[in-house]
Amino acid sequence: MKIKLYSIITAAAITLSLQSACKKDFLDKKPFNQVTGDVAFVDLAGAEKLLAGAYGSMYNDAHIWDFMINGDVSADNAYSGGDNANINDLDLFKTISTNEIVERDWKGFYSNIKDANEVLENVPNIKDPELDKGDRRNQILGEASGLRAYYYFHLVRLWGPVPLVLKSATNLAEMQAPKSSVDQVYAQIIKDLEFALANTRTTAPHKGIITKGVANALLAKVYATKSNPDWTKVNQYADATINGGYSLFGSFDGLFSGTNKNNSEAIWEMQYDGWGGPQGRGNWMPGLLIGSGWKRFCTPTNDLVKAFEDEGDVVRKNSSITFKNVTTEGWADVYWSKNNFPFINKYRLDDKTDTYILRLADIILLKAEALNEISSGGWAQSKALVDQIRGRVNLLGTPAANQADMRLAIEKERRLELAFEGHRWFDLIRTNRAVAVMNAQKDGAGVSLNYNISNANLQLPVPQKEIDRNPNINK
Repeated sequence: MKIKLYSIITAAAITLSLQSACKKDFLDKKPFNQVTGDVAFVDLAGAEKLLAGAYGSMYNDAHIWDFMINGDVSADNAYSGGDNANINDLDLFKTISTNEIVERDWKGFYSNIKDANEVLENVPNIKDPELDKGDRRNQILGEASGLRAYYYFHLVRLWGPVPLVLKSATNLAEMQAPKSSVDQVYAQIIKDLEFALANTRTTAPHKGIITKGVANALLAKVYATKSNPDWTKVNQYADATINGGYSLFGSFDGLFSGTNKNNSEAIWEMQYDGWGGPQGRGNWMPGLLIGSGWKRFCTPTNDLVKAFEDEGDVVRKNSSITFKNVTTEGWADVYWSKNNFPFINKYRLDDKTDTYILRLADIILLKAEALNEISSGGWAQSKALVDQIRGRVNLLGTPAANQADMRLAIEKERRLELAFEGHRWFDLIRTNRAVAVMNAQKDGAGVSLNYNISNANLQLPVPQKEIDRNPNINK
């Protein structure tokens, strides 16, 4: 059997012209899923190689770096920092269709989808009986379905309606697919995640693999994010995750030390061994071991620092942000003094520090949100969960004592707990708080940042190159 290779987004996606915002260029690294020509996959080993390629393609800029640009720089957690005009425009809500970050993320996610689709198209046709021992065939298909769902979850949250590409294109019309509606995309995401939940393993060799816990956690987040949230479903899948063998790690700071990979709290975690490691995978947020003067294009905001300080949240502030004197550096900053300049502190072990895609605290707080929304009296049940998260960092219980106050308490708790993990912007979007929160932003002197955004600024534009390639994209 010969693998079906894409002629659609593949040509653009595999030949990515990514221009990394960092000092290292992802394209300088050997591709993890390199497939050339017609390659026969006729046995279990071939199926595993296809799946490894689908996982390996995650290690691109969209997941290594832009998760923080899209989730924290776009929000009130970080300024763009540095001098990259494309990131600055995203930060300042001046993004246009030719923005290189927008282009590389679109390409990156559709390249990811291509690789997942190749698994889903080809593995069912492999005749090797070894694939069906221990139900490995269905596990592989379940993992690929979970990956595809995750990629579309990013796409629909960032762009809204997008083309649903679920198989290899066989003609020009299929190559130029129009957008599917947001509801259609979410329906496919849920379908894929339900298949993943039914077919994946409960545990795996490490936390970089799609398991039932990952599927449950993603379903909880999807049902909370879709245009008509189903809070009963959120609670159901959050419960399934919480009861799935995970536990809060004893030390919040220990989550980010770089020495507790794949810990009890991790549900899904990017697996990094550093750019010089056996797999050559490293994150784009090197620790302060590599000098102290590079802004890293992601500078903590005055507002976030104030939020930590107003809450008396010393543990999470110090774990998330560190301050350095960088007066000898040859750059200026409009937001901070160089005498005491903030740097993200969650990624300390150079490029070897794993990043969390999903961890238990996120889901516990999501369950708290669901309980609060299911009934006006649900805030009391929510309080116990919020206080559990606060207790780990030596904070007293939340003073919230009604549904409205609990909404804001959970929003704040998620911000302080999950800062620089790529969640904040999507939380603000799904709770319809993005416009109000961003327009209220001030600098360290209390002067308005004058974002003056509206709902029109909340989604990314379709890349111009995609518009030029696909005349149906905006129909």
